Amino acid sequence: MGVSFSLARPKAQTSSIRIKVSVSGASIFLYTGRSIQTADWDKKKCFVRSYAGRATTTRIIKYLKELELQILDLLDLYMNGKPRLTFLELQERLNELLDNPQSTFSKTKNRSTITKETLEAFTELFIKDCQSGVRLSPKRQRIKPKSLHTYNTTMVYLKRFQEQMGQVLELSEFNQKNIDQFSDYLIIDCDLAMNTHAKVMMDLLQIIKYAVQLKKLPPSRLVELKFDTRREETDSIYLTEAEIEQLLSIRDFTDPVHEHVRDVFVLGCFTGMRFSDYTTLDPAAIRNNRLEFVQKKTGAKVTIPIHPMVRQILEKYKYVLPEVPPNNEFNRIIKLVGEQLPALHVSFVKQITYQRERKQVQKMKYEFLQTHTARRSFCSNEYLRGTDPMVIMAISGHKSHKSFMRYIKVSGEQFADKLEQIWAERG
Repeated sequence: MGVSFSLARPKAQTSSIRIKVSVSGASIFLYTGRSIQTADWDKKKCFVRSYAGRATTTRIIKYLKELELQILDLLDLYMNGKPRLTFLELQERLNELLDNPQSTFSKTKNRSTITKETLEAFTELFIKDCQSGVRLSPKRQRIKPKSLHTYNTTMVYLKRFQEQMGQVLELSEFNQKNIDQFSDYLIIDCDLAMNTHAKVMMDLLQIIKYAVQLKKLPPSRLVELKFDTRREETDSIYLTEAEIEQLLSIRDFTDPVHEHVRDVFVLGCFTGMRFSDYTTLDPAAIRNNRLEFVQKKTGAKVTIPIHPMVRQILEKYKYVLPEVPPNNEFNRIIKLVGEQLPALHVSFVKQITYQRERKQVQKMKYEFLQTHTARRSFCSNEYLRGTDPMVIMAISGHKSHKSFMRYIKVSGEQFADKLEQIWAERG
């Protein structure tokens, strides 16, 4: 008979703390509702490290020690009380003490009783099945790495939400109140924009759908639960052809990586390729003055004619593009490069929803540069040039006119200029 503590995820950076209650040949595991950095865990003592003057760990240590004493009192009632507690009563009292709706499992000498599965545990299974190919996309293809990344991000948000709430969510009892609380956490505490919030909620919906598919939840649950997956159209910049030419004319670089980023970005501006495609272009894709490749995101094959500026960049590197940093670092560098252009030192106002309020974010235009600006610039410039939208879509790989039009970031003034040009050509 005794009480001990352990980490639920000892290899992670942050982990919730579990408590193990050993009694009469059985082990009952419960969550304490507290989490710490795993670096603050003493593996030998199986307890939180004590640091002088650190209030956070001091409070957790005090809580765990008080909790241990309360559990030992319950064990004494189980062993020596008059009347004595039954084993089931002990379990119930422990769960009430911790405000913990279930233990993850309890093992006895003669039997093993599986209790309710947590949402966190099932989400881990969901991600694992996506990685291994057990769960496939609606097109019966393996889940793309980008989707796996977002699923892992959603998992992090779920863990932090549980830690803040001090509770463990059960899969079988996951309800609308939990969804609404999680939604509030994402919007208010995490300050996620509306579209980012929608992506996390869409991931959560996929997790619940998979639980229904595996018959862990009844199909009626999908009817009962409502997930807020609303998205909004946001203002995003694109570069005009003149601005792209100015970008390409920059000659002074203190770091060669910055020049590589600039060149690869400009290539994206004249091909409409996604970051995942224009940063991994295989020289074998170049044939007959065209680029022919299969898009990583959609799996669709596209054929793109080589623009003179694209050929200039390809020849510069002898048709083998240099390696560039990953997305986040690429975004940082392209902003630094764009800052060198006086044309991009103009104010740009982006409207976006934060904390359920439509807000205006005002910055210099170069501060909004990112990898996707290249693809958006290609679509917008060709559209302004009068290129048939169906032709642009065939190059960019857009499947619907609606999704394509999200990329057209042309101002009302530019549309007016275009109409004046059409009138002048008529007459």
